[in-house]
Amino acid sequence: MTHAPETAPLAAGPYAPSTHGVALDQSFFSLDAQAGRSVVLLFAGNLPLADVDEALAALQASAHAFRACGADLVALVELEAAATAQYLAATAPDVRIVFSHADVFAGWRFNHRRPALVSLDRAGRVVGDPLIGSPAAVATHLAALAARVREAAFDDGAPAPVLIVPDVLSAPLCRELIQHFEAGQPVFGGMAGRDAEGGAVHKIDAGKKHRYDLVLGAGDPYLNRVLAGVVSRVVPEIAKAFHVDIAHTDRLLLARYDDSGGYFKRHRDNAAPSVAFRQFALTLNLNEDFEGGHLLFPEYNDRRYRPPTGSGVVFSCSLLHEAAPITRGRRYCALTFLHDAAAQARWMGMNRKAS
Repeated sequence: MTHAPETAPLAAGPYAPSTHGVALDQSFFSLDAQAGRSVVLLFAGNLPLADVDEALAALQASAHAFRACGADLVALVELEAAATAQYLAATAPDVRIVFSHADVFAGWRFNHRRPALVSLDRAGRVVGDPLIGSPAAVATHLAALAARVREAAFDDGAPAPVLIVPDVLSAPLCRELIQHFEAGQPVFGGMAGRDAEGGAVHKIDAGKKHRYDLVLGAGDPYLNRVLAGVVSRVVPEIAKAFHVDIAHTDRLLLARYDDSGGYFKRHRDNAAPSVAFRQFALTLNLNEDFEGGHLLFPEYNDRRYRPPTGSGVVFSCSLLHEAAPITRGRRYCALTFLHDAAAQARWMGMNRKAS
């Protein structure tokens, strides 16, 4: 399937632009109110009926399957497209018809040549790439939404304050990062600690931590590519969930846990004075072809965390956690710490005192 150039400019970013309008039943529609449920948007604009008919029929035919994925169907039309809206409503009763102002279409960079489809997850993030409205595109969006991780409802008595962020890095980039790690010169991973006089030291303790690390330094070609995903996908989630405006990252590294000895026993990431400025830890999984290796938060419960490729776990550096041993294969991940401007000032002040 090819993506026609006229719909490629639709903003396929981490979050959808502001989108709102009035439905045929006079109810108000906005993506803020839509949050909590996935949605497929069909951009019809003021296009002729013949141009949107095929995509609309495909959406209606798959309406039950989309509902099973927890997704709603919405067609956005221009204010002047009353006749189109009435036709859409009669043809596809399971698609909500919403009149939107021209500014909404401009925000999505919709150019009114072909209908386009965009899927958003329950947090309002764009899933995959926008596609020209067609039966094949409808099937692609259905498959993408069906593949999202969903849990059955359950009562959780002691949940850990942990945030899962999907799709921070693409699968192709994850594969490149693994190759980059293996082509580099990884070293045995150490930990922040203190010497007998209380000074900061970098210590190696294979009984506590068994991992190989490759730091992505300032000149590394992959540094900015990984940071771009962190800034666009992770930073807004931390602001939303924890009300902290991330301004800085600590060192960014790639890591490998092996089944010959891959683990990091229970620890806190900001316990040593030299790293007390750290606020949030981020672990991004780069592969799935291994066993074991879950992240655990034993202060809260026995749940195991292992996001899919390209997705991450964010948590406070104060939380006790561990990386369980690898039992088969190798687990690759990207790791960093994130903090706000105030924490950066504390770190700089600490370094001035040390010097």
